Amino acid sequence: MKKMLMLAAAFLGLQASVLAQTELSSFSATGRGGVMNTFVNDYQAIGVNPANLGRGTSIVTFSIAEGGLAVSSQAFNKSTLKQFIDAADGSEITLEDCRDLAKAFTSDNVLNAGVDFNTFAISINLPKFGSLAFSNRQRALGHAAFNKNFSELLFLGQDAQLYNDVAPGQTVYASKLFDGTEIKASWVNEWNVAYGRKIIDLPMFNIYGGAGYRYIQGMALYEFSSKGGDVKAYSAASPVLDINYDDYLNDPKFTYNDADGLLSPVGRGHGFDLGLSAEIAKIVKVGVSVTDIGKITWTENLLQAQDRGFKLPEIEGTDEYSFEDAGDIAKTIIDSALVFSPVNELKTDLPTRFRAGVGVKLGSKVEVGLDYVHALNTAPGNITQDFFGLGIDVMPLSFLRFSTGVSTGAGDKLNLPLGLAIVTPVYEFGVSTRDITAPFTENNPGGSFAMGFLKFKIGKPKLL
Repeated sequence: MKKMLMLAAAFLGLQASVLAQTELSSFSATGRGGVMNTFVNDYQAIGVNPANLGRGTSIVTFSIAEGGLAVSSQAFNKSTLKQFIDAADGSEITLEDCRDLAKAFTSDNVLNAGVDFNTFAISINLPKFGSLAFSNRQRALGHAAFNKNFSELLFLGQDAQLYNDVAPGQTVYASKLFDGTEIKASWVNEWNVAYGRKIIDLPMFNIYGGAGYRYIQGMALYEFSSKGGDVKAYSAASPVLDINYDDYLNDPKFTYNDADGLLSPVGRGHGFDLGLSAEIAKIVKVGVSVTDIGKITWTENLLQAQDRGFKLPEIEGTDEYSFEDAGDIAKTIIDSALVFSPVNELKTDLPTRFRAGVGVKLGSKVEVGLDYVHALNTAPGNITQDFFGLGIDVMPLSFLRFSTGVSTGAGDKLNLPLGLAIVTPVYEFGVSTRDITAPFTENNPGGSFAMGFLKFKIGKPKLL
C-alpha cells in the first residue's frame, strides 16, 4: 500500500494546476488565464470547441512540443508554506507548527495539479470541405482535499482531537471519519482528431459546427475519496511507474502488465467533443461546447479497496515533527482502513465539461473574450468549482501580441495572467503564466508556465 501512497504523492507533487481547462497546452490561452472558447481557431480548438476549426486562418498550422505546467493551493500562506518546506526537508518543527499545518490542510483545495503537453499537433484547412486537426497529447491531472480528521491525524498523530472522541480499541470507518477527503490523480495519453466547418453562411452572420474524437490510453489512475458515506479507492499504473505488484500476481482476478514498451497503457477509452460557434459581422463571436464525453476502461494492474473499518493507530505524541512521521501515519491509517484486492475491470468517466464563451474585436489590435466552464461530473481530473474568465489580446505592433485578463474559480483564487508572443505570417513563439502575482502573494501561492516555440503556419485559406 505504501507504493500506492507514493504513486498519489508523486502525481500531486510533480504535476501542476489541475484546473482541467486544457489551456496549458496552449501558451496563448494560458496568457489569458484559460479564456479561449472564442479565441482558438486551429489545432488549439481540440478539446475546447471543434467548431472553431472552421475559422482557421492558415491552410496548415502545426506545432511540436507545446505545453505547460502549473500548481495552485488554497491551503497555504507564506508562513505555513515555509513550515511545510522545513518539514519536507527533514527539519524538526514544533507541535504548534503541526497544529498550523493541520488547520491549513483542512481544505477542499489542498492542491490542484496538472500537466498538459502536445507532443505534436496539426490542423489543415481545406476549401469547401472544412478543417481537420490531429494531435497527440499527454494530460496528467490531480486534486487533493482533506477534512479535519484526516488532516489532524496526518500532522498531529495522537494529539488529534479524534483521539479524544473515539474510545480506545473502537472500530471506526473511513466513510464516516474522512467524509470530504479525496485524493485523485490520472495520467492519460490522447490521440485526437477533430473536424469543423461553416454550416450557415450569410453576409453578416456565420455559424460553425464541429466534433472531435479521441482514443485514450490510460497510463495511471489513483483515487481515495470519502463523500456522503461512500468510499472510493482504486489504483492502476503502467509498468513505466515501476509499482511493485508481487503480492497480487497469484490472484486469478489480477491482470498483470509488465511490458517494457514506452507507454504500456493499463486502460483504454474513447472521448468525444461537440461544439457550435457563431460570428456576427466579423466582430462578435459566440461559442458553446461539451467536451470529454466518454469513459476509460481500466483492466490491467488494477486494484480496488473496501472500507473494512479500523482502529486508530497508537502513535506517540511529540513536540517535534518530521515529514517521514506524517507518511508513516498516513500509511498506517490507510493500510488499516482499506483492504485492496484485484478486480478485472473498472470504468471511469472522463472529466466532462460544458464550456461557453463570447468575444468582441475592438478594432484591428484588440480582442476581448469571456469564458465560463462548468463540470458535468466529478470524474478524476475535473474542476471542483465553476470557472469564470475575462481574456484580452492586444497587438501594439504587427509582430507582437500581449495577452492578459482575469480569471477565477476551478478551485483557484483570482488570477492575473500574462502572455507574450512573437507573431509572423509563418511562425509564432510565445511564453505565458496563468498568474503573474502567484509567486509573490501572501495566501494561496502557486505558479504556472506555458511555452510554444515551434508553431508554424503555411498559406491562407480561400473563402468557402
